[in-house]
Amino acid sequence: MALFTVTDACTGCGLCVAACPASLVRQAKPGDAPHALPGREAHCIRCGHCVIACSKRAFVHALLPAEAFEPIRRKDLPTPAALSHLLMARRSCRTYAQETLFRQAILGLIESVRHAPTGHNMREVGWVVVDGPERMDAARTLVLDWIAAEVAADTPKAAELHLAGAARAAARGKDVIFRGAPHVVVAHAPAIGISPEVDAVIAASWLEIAAAAAGYAACWCGYLMFALASHPPVGQALGIPAGSTGYAALLLGKPATRVKWIPPRDVPEVIFF
Repeated sequence: MALFTVTDACTGCGLCVAACPASLVRQAKPGDAPHALPGREAHCIRCGHCVIACSKRAFVHALLPAEAFEPIRRKDLPTPAALSHLLMARRSCRTYAQETLFRQAILGLIESVRHAPTGHNMREVGWVVVDGPERMDAARTLVLDWIAAEVAADTPKAAELHLAGAARAAARGKDVIFRGAPHVVVAHAPAIGISPEVDAVIAASWLEIAAAAAGYAACWCGYLMFALASHPPVGQALGIPAGSTGYAALLLGKPATRVKWIPPRDVPEVIFF
């Protein structure tokens, strides 16, 4: 099967050739119709850049149905000022309302970030959603058991992360693990890959911004992330697929209160090379 075909509307402009990150789209000379590099079809990463580069819609990809491409609605894009304000208004929330979110709302957030970039366009990030009080209690116990084991063994990690103090606070009834959130969402990816940890962290970062835009609250869940990295049974118990690792975890819910101000932050140092 040919990787792609072009219609008579093709002008030979070469934009599709320039757009292909794998250099699979070739052109004998300017003005000629493009052709696929022979024998390399399996190297296509299905990014679709060759298709969208063509303003004439003359490029037809065999693996990417034309009807699957969604037009960009420029009028719906946020202004730079609006996006900047959203990013600055985002806060790490540690006080949550007790009500759980509808599963459809959580699925909607995850669906909205499915275009988050991944190394080599692998798109292998998956999600585990800990859903509701009983399951959150079970997940919390998993993390506290890991903390207790680290403290009992007097490991360097126990000292570095001050886990003994976290254990004491938990024993007093303070939820230092999940901060009362009704959900925690874990982004996972295959342990072996191009850039699985970076892919998962980017996806979770996008999810946090999507949650802020929807009026929800989120916070990176460090204790769970450390437990997932240090003790594989935690991920197994949460349902992370075999061969994958949970790299990022976000608390998620409705905020107990709405903040009205953006606290100051220093401008970072910038070096131009």
